Amino acid sequence: MLRNNLSVLLAERQLRISKVSNDTGISRTTLTSLTTNNSKMVQLETINKLCQSLNVSVAQFFEYVPFDFDYTFDQGEIDSSSDYKHGEPLCFNSSLFINVSENNNHIDTIELQGYTEHHGYNNDTLLVGVGLRLSDNEQLKRLQLFLERLSVAFIEDIKKDIESVIMDTLKNSYIDGVDADILIDFNETVKQFQTKLKNSKDTDTK
Repeated sequence: MLRNNLSVLLAERQLRISKVSNDTGISRTTLTSLTTNNSKMVQLETINKLCQSLNVSVAQFFEYVPFDFDYTFDQGEIDSSSDYKHGEPLCFNSSLFINVSENNNHIDTIELQGYTEHHGYNNDTLLVGVGLRLSDNEQLKRLQLFLERLSVAFIEDIKKDIESVIMDTLKNSYIDGVDADILIDFNETVKQFQTKLKNSKDTDTK
């Protein structure tokens, strides 16, 4: 995986995109796309101008790790324990698979589990909540082996990529628009979260 560090470099130098655009002649649109790592293709001239302007090397401008992630989201089946007929949100048992490859060879698949809840409509937009965590301790340990080689900014970009995959899947599943509140947690398992939630409820009832 390869990402640029433009957003980090700008934050460190307290620089605004408009200032960099003025100094380099690079359009605000291009710079904004770069800061969110949405650009699939970047011209060498653009990289050259930015490295010169920010006084960094190409190695400082980019962050690289020798593996790639791609993602598959499955909204899943309706949770039979959800009492949606009596006011609870319609809830689905959802899964997300992180497929890891190296040199175009698949080397691992890591599973997150959780829920997709439908909270009704706002005009013609379906309001959805999605929460996903590592399915068990083994999955947690395996994912951490990859994540410990990444910067915090890189991990946040991965979460944004996952959110995009989830949104695309949901939008393709419904005729109406979708507005989703998505939580991706790489730090705990489903069981750990459920235990914490139970302990919190027990404390509240005392």
